[in-house]
Amino acid sequence: MTPERYHKIRQTLELRQPDLTLLTDQVEKGNNIAAMRRSCDAFAVGEMHAVVAEDYLPRRHAGITAGTHKRVRLFHHKTLQQPITELRARGMRIVATDLSDQAVDYQEYDFTQPTAILMGSELFGVSDEARQFADDFIHIPMRGLVESLNVSVAFALILSEACRQRQKAGMFDSPRLTKQEIDQLAFEWGYPRLKTHYQGKGLPYPELDDEGQIITQ
Repeated sequence: MTPERYHKIRQTLELRQPDLTLLTDQVEKGNNIAAMRRSCDAFAVGEMHAVVAEDYLPRRHAGITAGTHKRVRLFHHKTLQQPITELRARGMRIVATDLSDQAVDYQEYDFTQPTAILMGSELFGVSDEARQFADDFIHIPMRGLVESLNVSVAFALILSEACRQRQKAGMFDSPRLTKQEIDQLAFEWGYPRLKTHYQGKGLPYPELDDEGQIITQ
């Protein structure tokens, strides 16, 4: 790993927003999941959650993710209750995209608070079950004849607005992850093969110097 690559990795990790995430409910198309994962990486979100019948992310969509599968953790869940419980335990509010009268313009919502953005299925949107779990509702105003956007496009717009608000609030000015978390992920991103080796043997990762080189003992 070159020093330039190492510094870029650390700079990226120092911008990560651990209290901002995505939760999809029955989004069935692998290309949409892959595109949303890519948006997470672009807008400093390090993990996303998907409620699906079974684990999937087809290899044919690897080009869409552009390597983000190595940088954005994807957690699969079979029921909505499980991730909702976990995210609420971390202090997150669940905000669902919806077209109901109670939904506010997404640009008026406060994304500086710990937030999990809940996106519904491509065909039916947010389910009745998901509505019961949601704390708040948002929508993207349409200026044309179409009533909605592709789910991955809608998510990218919402996430961009969330980052704009957080930038304005100074939430990117200092790292949100701990130094230990940044050190661990920097090693995993910079040395993926060695990561597998150390994990397979149950060994702690070696330390890296200021240029990203392994410090020999």
